[in-house]
Amino acid sequence: MSEQILDMSAEKIAEGVGSRKLSASEVASAFIKRIEEVNPVINAICTLSDTILEEARAIDERLASGGKPRPLEGVPFLIKDILQTKGVRTTFGSLLLENDVPDEDTISVERLKAAGGILLGKTNTPEFAHDINTSNKIFGTTRNPWNVNVTAGGSSGGAGASIAAAMAPLAIGTDLGGSIRIPCSFNNLVGLRPTPGRIPFYPTDYGWDTLVEHVQGPMVRSISDIGLAMHVLSGPDERDPSSLPNDGKDFLTAAKNNSYFGETRKIAYAGNLGGVVPLDPEVESLVKSAVRRFEELGFVIEEDCFDTSTIKEIVTGTRGFGMVARYADRFDAHRELMTDQLVGQVSAALQLSVRDVVKSEKLRTQYWHNVRKFMHRYDFIIAPAVGAPPFRLDEPFPTHVGGQAVERFQDVFLATYVFSVTGLPMISLPCGITKDGRPVGMQVIAKRFCDDQVITLGAAYEKVASEFFCRPEVDLSDVRPVSGALNTPNVFMGKTS
Repeated sequence: MSEQILDMSAEKIAEGVGSRKLSASEVASAFIKRIEEVNPVINAICTLSDTILEEARAIDERLASGGKPRPLEGVPFLIKDILQTKGVRTTFGSLLLENDVPDEDTISVERLKAAGGILLGKTNTPEFAHDINTSNKIFGTTRNPWNVNVTAGGSSGGAGASIAAAMAPLAIGTDLGGSIRIPCSFNNLVGLRPTPGRIPFYPTDYGWDTLVEHVQGPMVRSISDIGLAMHVLSGPDERDPSSLPNDGKDFLTAAKNNSYFGETRKIAYAGNLGGVVPLDPEVESLVKSAVRRFEELGFVIEEDCFDTSTIKEIVTGTRGFGMVARYADRFDAHRELMTDQLVGQVSAALQLSVRDVVKSEKLRTQYWHNVRKFMHRYDFIIAPAVGAPPFRLDEPFPTHVGGQAVERFQDVFLATYVFSVTGLPMISLPCGITKDGRPVGMQVIAKRFCDDQVITLGAAYEKVASEFFCRPEVDLSDVRPVSGALNTPNVFMGKTS
C-alpha cells in the first residue's frame, strides 16, 4: 500500500483519508519512509517537522469522531525554506538565519493546515532564493531525481526534486524570475505562477512588493492538484495590502473543465522569444511537438512573438531594486557569510542609480503595452520554460547550448523572466524527455487575471498528452561529486554579468 500512496495525487489522498479508506497516519508514514530512502542523496528536504505523526493521528481521531472532511485532509505538503513556518526552522538557505525558528506561519501555510494538510518540512533553496541551481552553505546541493548528476534547478529546486522523487504530493514554491517554472521544467512537473496577489504573501518586509513581484505557487504532478491547491490558497487577506479581492474564480472547476478555450482559439508559439533566449534544438523539437497537441483541441498555432529587445535592461533595474531593498544591509554587515552568487548580484545592484531603476520601470511599462496588444490576437502564449535541459553538476557551468558556443549560457533562463515582468498568470507543463533522460518543460501564459483559464487549458493538455505526466525511477547508484568548478554566474543582472 505504501507504494500506491506515493503515486497518489493530493486529491486522491484527501478523498481516501476523508472517506476513511486511508488513514492519515499510514499516508504520513509512507512519505516519511520515502524521504528516509531517497532524501539522503537527493537532498531536497532540508528540515523535517517533528510533529508529522502527531498531526496525522489527530486527523484520524477527528474523523473517527464524526468530523467533516476538509479539502486537503491528511495531505502531506512541503514548504520552500524561504517561507516562514511556526516552530519549524526557516533558514532562507543562509548562514545568517541558520537557526531561526519563526513564531508564525506564512499565510499559505496557515491555509494549507486549516484545510487539513500536514506540514512535512522545508525544501532546500539557494541563499534567499536567488540562483538557478539549488545549493547553499548550510545544506549543500539538491540533485535531480531524473538524473542525480544534473541540477534540479532553482530557486525552488528542493520543492521540485521532492515532488519528482515522490517525497510528497504537494509543495509550495516561489517565483520571481522563474523559480517555480525552471525547476518544474527540470523535474517534469506542473507548477503555477499565479497572478501576483492571488495568493497573499505575509509575513514579508515589503507589503507592497514594488516592481516585479515575488509570488507563491503550487508545484505538483497533476493539474487536478493545481486546482485543489489554488482553491485553498487563493483569496484576500488584510495582512497583505496587495492581495486580490475574491473575483469568483473557481479553481476546482477550472481543473476539471477541459472544454473552455476562449473565443479565438489561437495560440502564439514564441520559440526563442525574439532571439533573446539561446534555444537547444532538442528542447525546441520537444516543445514544438507538445504545442502541436493543442491542435487536437481545436487551436490554431502561429509562430509569433512580441518585441523582447529591452528585457535585459528591464530585468537589471527592476531586479536590482529588490536586491538592494532586501539584502544591502545584510551585505554590508555579513558579506563574508553569503554565497558568491548572492554577493555578485547585490554588488551589481548597488552599482545602479535611481535613474537606472526608473528607466527600467518605464521600459517595462512600454513592454507591457506591447504584450497587451499582442495578446489581443491570441488566447495564450506558449514558450519553452528554459532554453536548455538541466545542466550537469559534475562539470563546470556550460558554455554551449545544443553544441553551439554562446556568449552567456545563463540567457537560457531569460525565457521565464520575459513573462514574469508582465504579472500575467502562467503554468509550467511537462513536454518530454531528451534522448539522454533530462526533462523539458514549457510555459503557457494567459491573459490578465485569467488564472482559471490557464489551468483549464492545462487540464485539456493533460488529457491529450497524459504520457508526459510521469515520475522517474530514481537511480541512486551513480552519484558523482559536484564539480568544484561549477559556479553559476549572475544570471539576471545582465548589465554587469
